[in-house]
Amino acid sequence: MAIQDKITQIWVKATGKKINPNDFEWLIGPIGNTDIIKDKFIFELAEKEDLEIQKNLPNSGLLERMEQIGISDQDKIRLNDKVADFYENTSNYDFEVWSEWKGIFKPFGKLLYLIFSKRLQQLNLPLNSIDTAKGLKSEIIKLKNKKTKETKWTIWYRTIKSTNDVIYSGIYTTCKNPNYEKPLLKVIFPLPNGNASVVMTEKVEKDGSLLLCSDGKKFGDNGFYFTLTNEKGEYWARFVKSMHEWIRVYEDDENVLRADHNLNFYGIRFLNLHYRMNKKTVANNVYN
Repeated sequence: MAIQDKITQIWVKATGKKINPNDFEWLIGPIGNTDIIKDKFIFELAEKEDLEIQKNLPNSGLLERMEQIGISDQDKIRLNDKVADFYENTSNYDFEVWSEWKGIFKPFGKLLYLIFSKRLQQLNLPLNSIDTAKGLKSEIIKLKNKKTKETKWTIWYRTIKSTNDVIYSGIYTTCKNPNYEKPLLKVIFPLPNGNASVVMTEKVEKDGSLLLCSDGKKFGDNGFYFTLTNEKGEYWARFVKSMHEWIRVYEDDENVLRADHNLNFYGIRFLNLHYRMNKKTVANNVYN
């Protein structure tokens, strides 16, 4: 294990809290067992849980139904149809992305890339728009029960076409946090011996756009978490109060489907990611 990973894990133990996984099921999720994350954890997870891997099936979405994240019947009516279609049929879309690092934070982004992201092949946030000029390769991967064909895990695997670096290798699921009445969207990014999780609330705005937020103030709120485990089955969790993010998915004035992903550090905006989503023709591809 790389020294920087060990330091991060020591930090989580020292500044976080030891948790009983039975009491914090909403925080527990798949972990990475190797120094290179990329897509290796997908095959390991499928083998461990005896699941079938299905890649880029037509009409495969991050969510099976929008109601999974607690959207009410009234909000479902108000929600823009294109936004709902995107979440329920994500594999039918291609993506363009523009990155906008703010001021002094761009060198930090480069440092993050050199120390962690490039090596792990996880969370390679684009440093400039040239990197993503050729677009993103987006894959929706479903891990399903071999008998019932029910989806256990959904992975959104995104790479930069020009460099083949992995922007996000994230598991999209939901969780039932006892501090909230409705289910929350949860995105899990496996890391060595643990994971980073973003737990997000949803809001359907008056114009039909969907706003996802991870802007909590304390442990137990929606927000950004590091979770760490060991061979004894012990768990530690660290709520990262300084990290907040918002994702707004909407249809613009020219009927184009877009998303704005904004990230703050200690209340200061450090990165904006802007996406354009375009419908594509999808081929069925199943592998085991």
